[in-house]
Amino acid sequence: MANEPTTLEFSAPSPRSAEFEQWATVTAQAYFPLALEPVREAPTFGRLTSGVLPGAPDFSLVVHAGGNQEYRRDKTHVARAVDEYLLASIQVSGRARLTTGGRSVMLMPGQMTFLDSSLPSLWDGSMAFEQVLVQVPTSILRMQPGLSGVRIPTATLVAPESPAGVVASYFRELARIREKSPAQAGILARSAIDLLGSAVLLAAGVRPVDTPADSLSREHVLVYLRRRCTDPELTVDEVAGACHISRRTLFRLFDGSGDTLNTTLRRMRVRHAQKMLAHNSTHALAAVASASGFASERHFYRVFRQETGMTPRAYRQAQH
Repeated sequence: MANEPTTLEFSAPSPRSAEFEQWATVTAQAYFPLALEPVREAPTFGRLTSGVLPGAPDFSLVVHAGGNQEYRRDKTHVARAVDEYLLASIQVSGRARLTTGGRSVMLMPGQMTFLDSSLPSLWDGSMAFEQVLVQVPTSILRMQPGLSGVRIPTATLVAPESPAGVVASYFRELARIREKSPAQAGILARSAIDLLGSAVLLAAGVRPVDTPADSLSREHVLVYLRRRCTDPELTVDEVAGACHISRRTLFRLFDGSGDTLNTTLRRMRVRHAQKMLAHNSTHALAAVASASGFASERHFYRVFRQETGMTPRAYRQAQH
């Protein structure tokens, strides 16, 4: 059984408080030795959500939110560290600036960057932000094919639409799924280290060697499906063409995953409909069906009930 994710929250009207000092200690324990300082004399807040994923014991996945905070790691902190880590930061909302290794980069929503704990660094989180952070021991990462001698591309922007950006989307979804189903997240996390290694190689300009290409291709397909799932005319040929694979490969990517391509697309459409029903009590069900990618209201009704155990109308009433 996977552990339920644990959330620690902090807020203080003044950054010069015992609560802030305690939060600084918690943050250092979650990652590695560092100093946390307020950016200005104003209210501060923070939130850390973490949990054990049984399918991936070699890395940690943390959702980190905060504001009015600066995370500084100098040579003294580096010297005190017992182990070295790679930290992949995926921006969910807001923005934050990373400065390390003579480079500086502003991270915007959807983008990813890497931090090497063996180097001094500075994170500027003065504005409200939320990130998904993936931390893995450098020794484990170096065991991945092709990574033994590659220089980690620190403070390099990884765009969400790039091949390496597919991996960023994977970790964002993994964090989201963990909130509702830690057990399922544990299963999906089994390819985490392989995918992270591929992302590092791609960001460094190196072609991945002997890496699980199917895992990367499947994540590429899932990213495309999330973006186009509400199109009722989306076809298998269109998905395969956009992802540069054959129809046969497309179907094979979902073999053994527990869900077929059609099932995956159907569930994405149902989730979209659930959001619409929960946030608006006036849209006609036919409009919700069309906006969620269903060809007809009748089909929408049948699929929604199969997936949720409720009719769309009953689900809306329960939400409101």
